[in-house]
Amino acid sequence: MTALVTRPFDPSTDQAGVLALCEEVFGLTATPGMWRWKYVPPWTERFYCWVAVVDGRVVGYVGAVPLRGLVDGREVPWFQIADAMVHPDHRLVHDWFEVGTRQLIEDLGRARPEHLLYGFSDHRAFFWLKRLGLVDRIEHARAVTARANGSSGAGRWSFHDWSWSEAVLEPLWSSCRSQVRAGLIRDRDYLAWRYGSHPVHDYRLLGVHDEGRPVGWVVLGDGPDGSGVPVIDLLLPDRDRAGALRALAGELGSDVLAWLPGRLSAGLDDVEELKTNVYHFLHRSAAPTTYLRENLYYTMGDVDWW
Repeated sequence: MTALVTRPFDPSTDQAGVLALCEEVFGLTATPGMWRWKYVPPWTERFYCWVAVVDGRVVGYVGAVPLRGLVDGREVPWFQIADAMVHPDHRLVHDWFEVGTRQLIEDLGRARPEHLLYGFSDHRAFFWLKRLGLVDRIEHARAVTARANGSSGAGRWSFHDWSWSEAVLEPLWSSCRSQVRAGLIRDRDYLAWRYGSHPVHDYRLLGVHDEGRPVGWVVLGDGPDGSGVPVIDLLLPDRDRAGALRALAGELGSDVLAWLPGRLSAGLDDVEELKTNVYHFLHRSAAPTTYLRENLYYTMGDVDWW
C-alpha cells in the first residue's frame, strides 16, 4: 500500500489538487479565490485545513472555517468543519475521515485552546465521527415556513433594502446579542464578509422595521425555489420573529423558508425536521452538548456556503 502523507494545506502546492478533488467529490467547480474567501476571512491570517497526499496527488481534505462566536456572553473562537472529502478510489484504503479530523482537532487545540468546532451533516461521515466518540448531535436541523396567505401585519411591519455597511447594523446586533447565548457574532463585519463579499451569490439585505423603528434584518437568497423565498440569515427579537417573517411573506407575495433551532420554531406555519445533523466536537468544546441544545442559534447561512 502506498503511504498516505498528511500535512497542513499549503495553497501554493495543494490548491489545484484540492479544487480537482472538490469537483470529483461534490461536483462543484471552485476557484482559489472562492477557497480563500471561505477559509481565510478578514479576522484570520491562515488556513485551518489538512490534506492527504498519495504519490504527490491530493486524495483527501478537511477544513475548518474560522468564525467569531459567543458562549454565554463570552467571545470564543468558533470553527465550522467543512468540505471533508476523500477521493472515491481511496475511501476503502485509508481512514482519512478519522486521521484528517484528528489532526485538524489537534491543530485547533494548539492554536486556540478554547474553541467550539461545529458542523452540519446528512451523510455517514457524521455517524462515523460519532462512533469514534469525537462528536455529539445537538439536534436535527429544522426548516420553518411562513406562509404568504397568513396574517401580513399590514401597517406594522415594513422592509427596506440596506447596504452591507449600514450604520444601524451595529446597534441592532448589540440589542439582540443577549438572546444569542451560543452562536456566531452576527455583526456588520460578519454580514459584510459572509454575504456582502460572497464570491458567487448575490444576497439581498432587508432591514425590518416595526412601526417605523428598525428592529432587525433578514438576508434573502438569490431567488425563490419550490419551497419559497430562502431567508438565508436573520436577526430579530425573539418576540417578533414569527410575526415579522409572516409579514415578509406577505410583502414578497411568496412563502419564505428559513432554518432555525427547534426551540425557536414555535408560531410559524410549518416546521420540518430535516435529516441534517447539527453537531459539535467534544474535545476542548467551549460548551457541553446539553447547553448547546438549549442555546445554540443557527440559520441557513451557517450551512449554505455555496
